[in-house]
Amino acid sequence: MNKNTIESETTKRKILYAAKKEFAEKGFDGARMNSIAAIACVNQALLHYHFDTKKNLYNCLFEYFIEYAHTKFYEFIKTEFNTWNMPVEEQLCAITYLLTSINLEAYDVEMNRIFIREILEESGLLNEIMKKYFVPLIIKIEEIIQDGIRESVFEISNPKLFTFNLLIFITHSLKLEKFLVDTELHGALFKDKKTAFYKYLLEQTFKSLRPSNKPLTIPKLSKDKIDKIDSFVKMIYDFIYDI
Repeated sequence: MNKNTIESETTKRKILYAAKKEFAEKGFDGARMNSIAAIACVNQALLHYHFDTKKNLYNCLFEYFIEYAHTKFYEFIKTEFNTWNMPVEEQLCAITYLLTSINLEAYDVEMNRIFIREILEESGLLNEIMKKYFVPLIIKIEEIIQDGIRESVFEISNPKLFTFNLLIFITHSLKLEKFLVDTELHGALFKDKKTAFYKYLLEQTFKSLRPSNKPLTIPKLSKDKIDKIDSFVKMIYDFIYDI
């Protein structure tokens, strides 16, 4: 990659991070290209050269922070997990720990605000994103549970609904913390929250999946696996905040 190409990619990345901030604060209608250029410290003409219109920049924002991130991190993580050759119980622990850690430690506040606006305005942009990225995650976790059912390790009447409920809890309950600050519930719910939420999720998950005729023990992830997952989460955090 030559110098000009590197500089061009660097400029585009700066613009995308600036656009994320502007759209999160002001929404699509309120965002201004000149404000984005100022945040990115680039000439507005250069911004239009790379992204042409505000709508194109907005669409590229989703492409970069969802599609590029998915390709860069999530496929890599899935491949890495596959090399660990874990039994289904441990696979479920690992993916639960990963998702809990991401939502606690690599949470993209700005993209979440943009998502909320999209949901409220019902533009339809999120429909394809859900189909392309969220649905496959549901399917992946359900496959683990289905494997456990076939091996008589798990037992559940509706694996899809169970998986959907698990993901909704992970992705949304942790975001309620800011609304409970300065209430008596905050300390009880969010003290040592990573450990507490992970332990609770495992307890509820394994109780729900336990076969009626046999015990189901919650496995413990090794320190090496936990450290590796933590390193994945750190990479995602660094990407989100351009560190």
